[in-house]
Amino acid sequence: QHSHHRLPCKGGIRYAGEVDLQEVEALAALMTYKCSVVDVPFGGAKGGVAVDPRKYSAHELELITRRYAMELKKYGFIGPGVDVPAPDMGTGPREMSWIKD
Repeated sequence: QHSHHRLPCKGGIRYAGEVDLQEVEALAALMTYKCSVVDVPFGGAKGGVAVDPRKYSAHELELITRRYAMELKKYGFIGPGVDVPAPDMGTGPREMSWIKD
């Protein structure tokens, strides 16, 4: 999460083999600015998991996604009033439904 000045934060979750902290931080900052410019009442966020989703089965991706969501929840980084996750590169409605569970 980049900005907590407006809650909840909004941003996508990216699964890509080469994603790293620096990229995720930059994308979260851009989401903050994007929301601000169009006057959307959200802070900016972005998440990333360094996996190539093409190399994992659906079952393995489900386990990865559910574990990722549990870690976010454990530290208070996800929830209706905190962060609104969205699909990004390598994720889609399937991953979002696993997170929602």
